[in-house]
Amino acid sequence: MTLAATTCDRWYDGTLWLTQPATGFRATSDAVMLAAAIPHTARHVLELGVGAGAVMMIMARRLTTAQFTGIDHNPDMIQLCAQNAADNGFSERINLLCSDIMTTKLTPDWDHVVMNPPFNDPASTLSPERQRRQSMAADFAASWVACASMALSKRGGLTMICRADQLDRILAALTQHDFGECVIRPVYSRPDRPAHRVLIRARKGMAGAMTILPGLIMESDEYHGIIGGGALVLVQPGRKYAAAAKL
Repeated sequence: MTLAATTCDRWYDGTLWLTQPATGFRATSDAVMLAAAIPHTARHVLELGVGAGAVMMIMARRLTTAQFTGIDHNPDMIQLCAQNAADNGFSERINLLCSDIMTTKLTPDWDHVVMNPPFNDPASTLSPERQRRQSMAADFAASWVACASMALSKRGGLTMICRADQLDRILAALTQHDFGECVIRPVYSRPDRPAHRVLIRARKGMAGAMTILPGLIMESDEYHGIIGGGALVLVQPGRKYAAAAKL
């Protein structure tokens, strides 16, 4: 393993352990919100870009009868995720693949795909022009939408979190790859600030209208409940959660 150092931290609501790199990309509340938004009836879940397993561990904790597959191109992250799965007692329900998402060929074997795409394309980070960096980052993330479409069974669900300024490109990619019934929930750090993240749920092969839900404010009781172990429901108003979550 080439990682210089790791830390082992209490994670989620304190019931999990998470070993992760001591520096660089570390788990944040984005991972908690994303994992909290996965429908409880998902049975075969694929996570693109599993990393050290921050999202995966919460999903395995919440969805006690589901099977999980995680893909990442970094063997160090795959090793950390495997360690976390063992430390938390989830190894029998988690399968890990070391593969490049940009080139991986998948068959439609999963009923739900989860992803937190990279906010910046490594090839674009040297650009001094902020707008160009953001545009290229969104294009990079769109390739992950194509991978999700390839992996999902018909009417399967995709749940993702992304930067708010990437939403237009993500929606275009979802349309291009036959996703519909998009449900969007903006996330605000404070009520007087623009949204900085968006949570998105979409379904493959569905043509329903898009819904924008009321925003989630990070200073709210709802947000603190989610961070403390609660669920985050992404369904269209008027639809029964259990019925909608089956797919």
